[in-house]
Amino acid sequence: MRRTKELERAALGRLKERLEKKDSLRTEYAKKPLELLAKHGFRFPGPMGEMFMDIYEGRVDRAIGLAGRGGGKSCEAGALAFALWALDDWNVGIVSGSREQALRVIEYVQDITGDEAVAEIVAEETKTLVKGKRGNWIKAAPASTKAIRGLHAKGRKMLLILDEEAEMDPMIVRSALSVVSDAKRAVVLRLSTMHKIDGTFADLVDRHEKMGYKLYKWDSFDVATRCTTKDCKDCLLAFAKGNDPADLAKLAKDFHDRYCKERAKDKKRPTGWIGVENIRQNFMEMPTSWFETEVMALKPSGEGKVLDYDKVKAAFEAAPAKYVPGAPIWGWVDWGFKGQMTGGIYQAVGNDVLLVAAQEWSEVDIEVLIAWFQGNEEDLGQKLVQICPDSSHPFENNRLRETGFEVDEVVFGAFKETGAGFLKWLFDRGHFKPCGEFPLAKAQLLAWSRDAQGKIKKGFDHYCDGMLAGTKHLQGTIMGTMRARKWNPRAGRRFFDLARGRRAEVMSDER
Repeated sequence: MRRTKELERAALGRLKERLEKKDSLRTEYAKKPLELLAKHGFRFPGPMGEMFMDIYEGRVDRAIGLAGRGGGKSCEAGALAFALWALDDWNVGIVSGSREQALRVIEYVQDITGDEAVAEIVAEETKTLVKGKRGNWIKAAPASTKAIRGLHAKGRKMLLILDEEAEMDPMIVRSALSVVSDAKRAVVLRLSTMHKIDGTFADLVDRHEKMGYKLYKWDSFDVATRCTTKDCKDCLLAFAKGNDPADLAKLAKDFHDRYCKERAKDKKRPTGWIGVENIRQNFMEMPTSWFETEVMALKPSGEGKVLDYDKVKAAFEAAPAKYVPGAPIWGWVDWGFKGQMTGGIYQAVGNDVLLVAAQEWSEVDIEVLIAWFQGNEEDLGQKLVQICPDSSHPFENNRLRETGFEVDEVVFGAFKETGAGFLKWLFDRGHFKPCGEFPLAKAQLLAWSRDAQGKIKKGFDHYCDGMLAGTKHLQGTIMGTMRARKWNPRAGRRFFDLARGRRAEVMSDER
């Protein structure tokens, strides 16, 4: 009898030990989650820390995180997802405009679950799922209504994360918001850079108080490294080569007065991860509108011309560029409406994009367009790398594929502002070079404008839409070169040669 009781006590002791070990994270860190996350390299300076604790401690259930590129939005989302899941048994759903973006958040979670102390509470882990031994989960869902339907809380507390919402289809956003309806406590965190003038995220930011959300906003200076420049007047001297010192002085004052305001020198501010030198570099390289959106987390500019009138005019009135045999070429198409369509061919030559050919048709069969592309390939002596057509005509796009062309469809709802930005960058820097006169394309680009809400106006814009569609081929080339200085594998060369000190190019009138 005594032996039986001893065995029972030993078994209860082992069970108690296992339970204590299982709950050791919760026991030690439930009231200090940032301390646990700091051990894994997570930092949340300024508004980021405020947003984290407001949600974690139950003060805020509807939150907006507005920040620039590289501002740590996805990182914070992953950390918050882990903390609520590990320390309070929450379910967490992650939805984004693409599968890759959604997986980025869960990857931050899985950076932590690999720790031996944390692995004790993990029952299952895949690329899109982390499941705890208590049955709670973190799931990353592709941007589809079918995948999102599987995220329901089913009575648990639930955190829903919409990451880079500005890139998401409104239908996906609406579907995602409905999944928390059965949650014990529902928290919705909507994150993005404000790179579109309209859409669900822009509307949310404008009306967040009326919609019951708290807005947390931070820019690159809030998460920057410490500035070591002794005198702010010397801030941009690293770019002095090839530039007028007087112009640099004006730019440095503009950079200081409008954006920096010496915040990066504030010793009371926690040190972040974005190098101040990279912020300066982006200020010098990017059009103002890009810099303010991508770096300063500001809303895109509104009413006015899409492109600089004088720079478009100068590009089309300069001596025609010459086609370069062997340099990569690709096509673009805008299907238009009522049988109208435009097609064209671009070429990448060094730093420049050449408009090699362009034409408009009305009420013709697609075979006419195919014959036009094939005829140009024969005349130019090489094949198109790909064609970037408007996605609105799937039958016609499939016909292009059947003919043998590589097709990369362009969804205007998601890409139009990005494509317009590419064109603006090219014209502002003098890198757009027509190989002929193209009077109708010129007229449409000069007339291209925005309404009072900043949305690009429709009408008389077939060339504009086709030409911006063609810039999709440049994704990962312009932006990749500007940010990571990588080579473009398709073009086989750096698209913009920033290594030779060509800084005079960036002194645009836009400054």
